[in-house]
Amino acid sequence: MQPLLIKRGAEADIYIVEWNSKKAVSKVRSPKSYRHPDLDAAIRKYRTIHEASFMSAAKSAGVMTPFVYFVDPVKAEIIMEFIEGQNVRDALTPDICYKIGRCAALLHASNIIHGDLTTSNFVMNKRLVLLDFGLSYYSERTEDMATDIRLIKEVFTSAHIAVRKAFPCFVEGYASVVGTKKIDKTLENVRKIEQRGRYARMT
Repeated sequence: MQPLLIKRGAEADIYIVEWNSKKAVSKVRSPKSYRHPDLDAAIRKYRTIHEASFMSAAKSAGVMTPFVYFVDPVKAEIIMEFIEGQNVRDALTPDICYKIGRCAALLHASNIIHGDLTTSNFVMNKRLVLLDFGLSYYSERTEDMATDIRLIKEVFTSAHIAVRKAFPCFVEGYASVVGTKKIDKTLENVRKIEQRGRYARMT
């Protein structure tokens, strides 16, 4: 099976490949000509290892992610499980919003910030599977967790406005993991971030 390019991104290209007779996904961070070759190689190596480690950490936190089959730091490539299912971006329901809230809370309970929490990065299989940990990092700060939540809230209210009570269902799912006191504190930080954004636009 020849590699099939399915997405060309700013940082990495995504291919459908075959791995040990199974359909798989290859994520390759391509060299950047604007960086010094040695620096570029070091950055791509670090980011590849970084992403693979966060996929494993998220799984340990109770969030479904693709299984990592192979990591090649030199080629800056991750070969991972191909997830059969529908992208949540095209199939969002209140129940899925609740499950996304649970996923976010499980990550945050382990101090993992996803960094790109959007419906495009979820696939509905038998369970909800979260993709793309390229921007993930560790933090105990409530404001960083609020940044994750603010992003998914913006996605719900712009791209999924027809889904009734999308964000309240997310909040309910989040609270089912961490409790109402924790989510209330985090939502207060979300409001503060939103207020700063409105103030910046006005000025």
